[in-house]
Amino acid sequence: MKINEIEISEGNISELQDVYQRLLTDFPSNELKDYQHFESLLVKKKYKLLLAKLKGKIVGYALIYEFDHMPAIWLDYLAINKKFRNAGYGTLLFNKILQSKQDGIIGLFSEVEIPEADEGHTREQQIRRINFYERLGARRLNIPYKLPTNDGGFPMYLYFRPSSNVHLFPKKQIQAAIAEVFEYIHSDVKDRNTILEGFLALIDDEHF
Repeated sequence: MKINEIEISEGNISELQDVYQRLLTDFPSNELKDYQHFESLLVKKKYKLLLAKLKGKIVGYALIYEFDHMPAIWLDYLAINKKFRNAGYGTLLFNKILQSKQDGIIGLFSEVEIPEADEGHTREQQIRRINFYERLGARRLNIPYKLPTNDGGFPMYLYFRPSSNVHLFPKKQIQAAIAEVFEYIHSDVKDRNTILEGFLALIDDEHF
């Protein structure tokens, strides 16, 4: 089974139903939206479901958002099916998402769980995800980021994988990107603006 046999295609609403069941298994419940919200996001076109397939079978998926006024991607979710993990498919899917954009892209954002203090399987998985993104060149932004939920903001790390020619990321661009994501992806969270205002002013220029 060769890694380069993988193909990436854009999924539709009917395929979302299957992927949503995978999301429920692959991610903590406090990081997920309900199915109806995912469906409404997909209908708007800027939020996309990407499927990684090997000989017609789904080996992984990603949900991404393409910004309006910035050549960048917000990677909302990425996962590889259990029996295909640790074989390089996650790396390939990540890189293919970056390569799918036109030249001039500045990079890709991704939210990553902060590892729990207690040792155990959950902490190991969280550290593994951090190592995955850092190995691919993503840098943790110096931001007290919070994922907006209806139970209040949930602290997470925010990573950014810059393109090779990007060495400075101005704070105004970072602020605009996060604000756009809060308004678009998290439109179902009533207090999203209050959560955003809690850390927006603390964002500064990032140097790579």
